[in-house]
Amino acid sequence: MPSGFQLAAFLRRRGGVYLNRSRRSVWVHARHPHEFAAALHVLKWIRGAVATDRLLLTSASAQTCRWLAARYPNDNVLPPPWSAKPLVGRFFRQLRPLMLIGVGDLASMGLPLLERARREGVPVALVDAADAPAPQILPYVDVCCVRTAALAAEIAALGLPRARIHVTGRLGQEGAADAGRCDDGSRRTIAALGPAIASIPAPPAGTTDRTAPRRMDRLARTNIGRFVVATRQGRRCDGWDALNTRLGNPATILCLGNGPSSEDPRLADVAHDALFRVNWRWLERGVLTRPDMVFVGDLRTTARVRGCVFGFRTLTWEAEVLLRQLLLVGSLRRLEHFTYERASAFLSDASWPAHPTNGAVMVATAAALKPRRLVLSGIDLYLDPRGRYPGDAAPENDFPQMHSREVELEILERVLADYVGELWIMNDSLREALAARRSKGAAQLWRGPAP
Repeated sequence: MPSGFQLAAFLRRRGGVYLNRSRRSVWVHARHPHEFAAALHVLKWIRGAVATDRLLLTSASAQTCRWLAARYPNDNVLPPPWSAKPLVGRFFRQLRPLMLIGVGDLASMGLPLLERARREGVPVALVDAADAPAPQILPYVDVCCVRTAALAAEIAALGLPRARIHVTGRLGQEGAADAGRCDDGSRRTIAALGPAIASIPAPPAGTTDRTAPRRMDRLARTNIGRFVVATRQGRRCDGWDALNTRLGNPATILCLGNGPSSEDPRLADVAHDALFRVNWRWLERGVLTRPDMVFVGDLRTTARVRGCVFGFRTLTWEAEVLLRQLLLVGSLRRLEHFTYERASAFLSDASWPAHPTNGAVMVATAAALKPRRLVLSGIDLYLDPRGRYPGDAAPENDFPQMHSREVELEILERVLADYVGELWIMNDSLREALAARRSKGAAQLWRGPAP
């Protein structure tokens, strides 16, 4: 049962009170978890077929939204807006959908939403349909994937052009539990959606998409925002020397990402002077929970973690987190922090076609401090068969769309090539991926200044 706070938050989001933003997204809507689970392979295909920073996953069920948020933590998960034109308009402005896909259902989205999609030229698809949609919905459907030929004939009789109807069978019917094997229904659905997906324009300048600035980012650029951030700089480490001094000039730095190998039993025997971690998920696991520095990607991190230096990649992200801490969290605590961009432009947005992850920022920072020994683990590149995180039972292990595995590997390859100390890579995924790049002479994506 959801708490009163969770229910209130769900209702507020349906009313348009949310901070989620995106410059481009593909919107997938369904009612129940099993419908999203059946569309697993279709979702995986969409991630690679469209240049977006994340998917937009919606359901009118609060329970389904909680399930989605746990299974797809890197995507936007929201309930659809109430069927009022101002709320629908706000949803489209914030999330900017390029295509709308309903799995088994479009009716629960409401006609105002479908009307807005048609007005903005956003194609609408209904997939895995087991029943004929209501007649008033049919004019808005550009692609209709149905389970049976009989249903296709029934929908055609209701007036939907036959060219828009595809008999694809049931999604996930064969080997649905096997994340590595695509069933026939998914293959046919992907083929049916292909032309509509192919018609989606590429992002400007051919670059991968970026999340649009949030409200706090815009506020940080105003005079009051700059003043507030300036008053928070008293505990800021400016430059490599200042950070090294704050950390006690560590001879051995242990860098742990959040992948399964971050709980490798061998790590218990690794002596280290400084522990670097990412975000806060490790707190719930109880393993190596006293970091000296934590790199922030999740906005909840600064409220959950204490007693460390917080690491930010860019000045923009630093400003947003500091302002949120003061204005939204209501905390007067001055966060001790270091921002990579103040010391080097190597990881700036202009240098890379996709956002470097906080794991890459962590390793780049640690290497720049020039410890005698650098130990890495938990940076599994979403390749570990055990999943994304230790104890993660969800089968999805996709690389987040706002990031790129090739960008990650090139960053790590470059910063580690320049590191002159003793390097231990404890996890197989990262070690093997770097070795494969060296053996193949991977093409360089980097186009910015030196680290």
